[in-house]
Amino acid sequence: MSNLALSLLPDAALVERASDDAEAFRALYERHARYVAGVVFRVLGNDGDVDDVVQETFLDAREILRTLEDPRALRGWLVTIAVRRVHRLLRKRRRRAALFFGFVAFAPKHSDPRDGQKVSDLYEALDSLPAELRVPWTLARIEQLTLPEVAAACEVSLATVKRHIAAAETRIQRRLST
Repeated sequence: MSNLALSLLPDAALVERASDDAEAFRALYERHARYVAGVVFRVLGNDGDVDDVVQETFLDAREILRTLEDPRALRGWLVTIAVRRVHRLLRKRRRRAALFFGFVAFAPKHSDPRDGQKVSDLYEALDSLPAELRVPWTLARIEQLTLPEVAAACEVSLATVKRHIAAAETRIQRRLST
């Protein structure tokens, strides 16, 4: 089947083919990699590891694609895998005590310099959060995922997500008010 024909197939059909068909998997990658990269970027910031996390996410997905029960849930499933990869990366960085995110890139170029400082301050506050608080807050507040989607991506209960987001907001507000 041609690349064009594959690109026109729905996710469910591509998922069925992708375990045995590299071109079908490539079509899934091309369709969803940008979205996954956006999620990872918003969690990690302007970080050189975003591309690696995205690639590792899709490598993991390829290996376990047959376990996906509902192909319509592919995007959320990929986000869950990406979140796991981000958690691993952040744990690895914390062990090395080398966390650094370049958040200045988020400031719009046409904005008031004070706005850039506010954005920078926000991301510094986010950087100070542990991953268990930062990831759900980012998925809910920046990515605009619903709370059930955040819970699924983080593999925790809805109550835990609500608690983590509330704790993150409290810490962020405290940090920004000093």
